[in-house]
Amino acid sequence: MVIDRDTILAMSEYALSASKGTPFSRIPKDLVGEDKGKPHILILVEQKHFPPSHKAASSRIHSLARYWSNLAYVTVVTHKSGNSDEGYSRIAFPLTGPRMDFLKLPSRFPKLLHLVRGLKVDVIFASFPPTWQILEGYLLSRRLGCPLVVDIRDLPAAMFPLKEGSFVRRIFNLSMRFVSYHLFCKASRIATVTDWLRKELIKTLSYRRKPIFLIPNGSDVRLFEKALRVKKEFDLVYSGTLIPVRNPVLMLKFLHCLRDIYPRLKLLFLSDILETALGSQFILGLRQFDLSKNVEFERMTSLRQIPDYLGKARLGIDSLFPEVYSHKGVASAKDYEYLAAGLPVVGLLDPGFYVETKRLILDNGAGIIDPDPESLARKTVDLLKDPARLREMSKRAREVGMRFDRKRLAEEYYYNVILPAWREFNARQSISDF
Repeated sequence: MVIDRDTILAMSEYALSASKGTPFSRIPKDLVGEDKGKPHILILVEQKHFPPSHKAASSRIHSLARYWSNLAYVTVVTHKSGNSDEGYSRIAFPLTGPRMDFLKLPSRFPKLLHLVRGLKVDVIFASFPPTWQILEGYLLSRRLGCPLVVDIRDLPAAMFPLKEGSFVRRIFNLSMRFVSYHLFCKASRIATVTDWLRKELIKTLSYRRKPIFLIPNGSDVRLFEKALRVKKEFDLVYSGTLIPVRNPVLMLKFLHCLRDIYPRLKLLFLSDILETALGSQFILGLRQFDLSKNVEFERMTSLRQIPDYLGKARLGIDSLFPEVYSHKGVASAKDYEYLAAGLPVVGLLDPGFYVETKRLILDNGAGIIDPDPESLARKTVDLLKDPARLREMSKRAREVGMRFDRKRLAEEYYYNVILPAWREFNARQSISDF
């Protein structure tokens, strides 16, 4: 089944007008290199989780679409139109968004169904959060008669807290938890990003019917290889958005302590920090601590340019507010990019709570982590002043990063999750028809 470009464009215009596997499981040898038919994968994704967004989920889902397009037919339905030059097709449709947008679902879904029927979809893929694309994916899978694969990047318990907000908000969150877990159980296959999340899902769902597959986050290792050849100009780099969970106040204290014992400190911020109110406050804090001359800023850029900036630094910074449950069982996307660029990670966070970050960084000897800013500053200076140790840790960081190559992970996802889900569903349908 081949869908030509004109058909995709026509559908896009219509849509716009309508307003357990074990960790690192290997690809089965009996599937590789054999032409057993290509499924058509439909990816439903909210606009903030797909390019041009710079959010962490965007890079994961985009890389899956890009690499799966070498193995199957891939169509991405998201809010913004445009044909991709990376192998997959892209259709614009107003998928259900946050807040009260779900009230429009009854009127929008028939239009989405009409749009997708013409694509002859074989597998539907949706990632959580948010819940609404899982619901849309489930409804489509029922109407079209195809399997649903759900990618879980966080727990509903973390996304929908019951101890925050008004009474009405807490009731809504409780309902969303129930809906999310119910939809997970309806999926043909479930995959998640860390072992901690996988264990929590098994425990919460009592999910014994099928394995929950582990497909970690990662980076485009080959792309970040060029960072190894860039001349070093900075001691540290921070890459990514600066949001409250990143604990900017404690980060300022860390930088202040670091500059006091290492006056020649040079720090690069690769972020859209200048465009946010929090960023303005952070810059004011830099001025108050007399750190302005130690820091340079660059705007967030395309993925292909990030290695050029990361390569200028010796270490990468990560920071997290204490005990944020939604980050307990995941490692930051920036950490994988730091590692792929050969940068040891300096983590201003509690390794006792953030278990997956500890597993990725400390357990692999690829960085230093400490929740105390003064202690971390001393450890960072010790590392910067020890070139031999820094070189060895940088080499180790790159080795660890190479284990999380997105191309290989996408292939494992396809051969171990997507393809079996499609074939098993078809086999069941054949038996039912017989």
